[in-house]
Amino acid sequence: MVIFLVNWLDHGRTLREQGVEETEMLLLRRKFFYSDQNVDSRDPVQLNLLYVQARDDILNGSHPVSFDKACEFAGYQCQIQFGDHNESKHKPGFLDLKEFLPKEYIKNKGEKKIFQAHKNCQNMTEIEAKVSYVKLARSLQTYGVSFFLVKEKMKGKNKLVPRLLGITKESVMRVDEKTKEVIQEWSLTNIKRWAASPKSFTLDFGDYQDGYYSVQTTEGEQIAQLIAGYIDIILKKKKSKDHFGLEGDEESTMLEDSVSPK
Repeated sequence: MVIFLVNWLDHGRTLREQGVEETEMLLLRRKFFYSDQNVDSRDPVQLNLLYVQARDDILNGSHPVSFDKACEFAGYQCQIQFGDHNESKHKPGFLDLKEFLPKEYIKNKGEKKIFQAHKNCQNMTEIEAKVSYVKLARSLQTYGVSFFLVKEKMKGKNKLVPRLLGITKESVMRVDEKTKEVIQEWSLTNIKRWAASPKSFTLDFGDYQDGYYSVQTTEGEQIAQLIAGYIDIILKKKKSKDHFGLEGDEESTMLEDSVSPK
């Protein structure tokens, strides 16, 4: 898994206020995965943004997938880029595999498998193929999880071990850095408070757990902003539901548009 350091801009301030120069290149990405279940073919712009981000995260290893699943994704990608499969044109050697498979699978000679998956997409429009791609991406266990590579202190030992700290719309999870298995998971609603410093990040679960959970990281501020943003969405959703009796995806979209991490 590749962990990329992302410095999110503050949407409450202009680019000039944040020191962004005219010559700088910015990357548009989704930060909060809270209400994208309602994005489909009726919203092609958001659908394309979800597709591009999911595709890039699968190819760079942020979303680990099996070889078979990677080829299935690549089949949809072929349909999106080339249209229907053409036997005389789409043959082994046609694809630049590093553009279609995660790097660990490039040597697996998966082009035939990709083209078989491509054939299964026959007659799909570009929009339909993107919908299918995003739907498949949403089924991944790692979809919507923002991972941070941190270091934990081993119990009873003065030794630090690498750990993946995952943040989702519902929880914070400790994940084994090698096996990618979830070791422990806490609900965001159980977090009492948190603190970020230049070299560490600490969570306090109050009565839900004895002691603090603390890790060494230089990304404490980014972790704090993400947790604050999700909790803000949860609180606003609860407040609106209590006040107006609203519920459902449309409300989630409205709330997410106005979220402002505290």
